[in-house]
Amino acid sequence: MHGLVSRNAHQEPPAVHTTDSKKLVPITTPSFHSLEGHEELNEQMRMIELTEEDLALLRRLKPGVEQEIDYITDQFYNTVLGVDKLEAIILEHSSIERLKKTLKQHIIEIFDGDINESYIAKRLNIAKIHKRVGLEPKWYLSAFQNLQNVFITAIYKESLQEHERLRVVQTITKLLNLEQQLVLEAYEKENIREKEEQYLIVKNELKQKIAEFSGELIDLSMDTNAAVEQLVASSNEVNDTFQRTALSAKESQGIARSGHQYLDGLSDQIGLIYESTNEMERSVTELSQSSRQIQKIVSAVQEIADQTKILSLNATIEAARAGEHGRGFSVVAQEVNRLAEDTKNTVFRIGELTRKSGTLTDQVVGEIRKVQELTRSGKIQSDETSRMFTDIVSALQSSTQEIVFVEEEIKALIQTIEGIGGTTAQTAASAEYFRTATENL
Repeated sequence: MHGLVSRNAHQEPPAVHTTDSKKLVPITTPSFHSLEGHEELNEQMRMIELTEEDLALLRRLKPGVEQEIDYITDQFYNTVLGVDKLEAIILEHSSIERLKKTLKQHIIEIFDGDINESYIAKRLNIAKIHKRVGLEPKWYLSAFQNLQNVFITAIYKESLQEHERLRVVQTITKLLNLEQQLVLEAYEKENIREKEEQYLIVKNELKQKIAEFSGELIDLSMDTNAAVEQLVASSNEVNDTFQRTALSAKESQGIARSGHQYLDGLSDQIGLIYESTNEMERSVTELSQSSRQIQKIVSAVQEIADQTKILSLNATIEAARAGEHGRGFSVVAQEVNRLAEDTKNTVFRIGELTRKSGTLTDQVVGEIRKVQELTRSGKIQSDETSRMFTDIVSALQSSTQEIVFVEEEIKALIQTIEGIGGTTAQTAASAEYFRTATENL
């Protein structure tokens, strides 16, 4: 705040006159002022030692204050208007002349020396007005200090004894201090009231937001819980499917092992057949060789039969030449010839059979070789199929292990999802409790 502005450089501030200033005497037995129903305010007045004598002294000072009230208010507002912020507040909400009039009335009421309900109510109303227009307590205190300076300066211009002047200064200081206590307390109460209103507004908004949030959280938790339950059910179905798949894979693995064993046995049988056809081929080859030897023997026998027939013919000729003596020899020759003819015919039939046997043997050998080729091809295919079954068994075994691993993972996932479901349910319960607690705020 700016300092006190005097009227002019040569004009002295007026003295505060009393109706009987020369008769002021020290008060030896103080009588403190008491206001019924305001125990705390009474304690405040006792603390600053505001007595009934002080109030009586104010009443004696009142006429002098009324004479100089224009000077006091002018000095006060000259200082206040030196602060741009305060001037802006005044011009926005009132006028200088109006406020001067109000201040004059306020100061004169101070020197009425009557602290009652009306006095307190007016001070509280001043605090409310100052709070409403945005006047901060620091400016109010500064203005009051300025007013106190004006009073003290005026008192010291009065022709008083030192103890009298001190008593007047103390009395005015006490009253101004009480004024400040009442106004600042009202300031504080108004601040508390505004803060409580703001707190209630924020609290209600917060309760509304929390209630909305809790409701949304409950709905979300319920939706999440339902989704988790559905997910658990789906996971259980997937787990059952995997278990069935694992069982089928194990069964397929067992069937593949059995097929592999069967193929191994079939491969062994094909091998035995292949060996048997080899033995048959060797036997047929030997039979073919025997047929060829028989053919040679048949040829030799045919030659012998032809030679015998020639010999029989020669014998018959010689028997005919011998006449009667050769008749018996002729009979023998005929028998030999017949025998030779029969032998030739028999050998011829044997030769035909042997040739047919050789032809059939060749055909058998050809068929056996075809069987051997088919057997060899079948054995190769059997071996390849066996290897394929081995690979299938290995793949099924690996797949089964992976399915078992996935099954374990799904079980762990189901446990995790069930844990999430439990947590979601707890969250919903917490949100419900939170909303209930909020409603009880």
